[in-house]
Amino acid sequence: MPGLVRMQILFTAEQARRLRQVAKQRRETISAVVREMVEEALAERARRKEEIFQQLEESAHWLAEHAPETVHTPEELDAIREERLDELMPDVRG
Repeated sequence: MPGLVRMQILFTAEQARRLRQVAKQRRETISAVVREMVEEALAERARRKEEIFQQLEESAHWLAEHAPETVHTPEELDAIREERLDELMPDVRG
């Protein structure tokens, strides 16, 4: 089949049994079942990742609106870090 890459993967005996069962029920090859399951898992992972990023963005907007003093730019964080290092290691940094 064009566009496919041959790969070798190992399954437990139970996984293999269940894959055979699903393939038989669907009247498909084990390879087709595995490809479909992999595609579904990758799509779900992408959806979860997008959902997490959306939640983080909403949290950042909420913080910026309700507690702006807790939100810092990267430059501000660098300055804060430098101040703290000077406090902790005045002899080394001074």
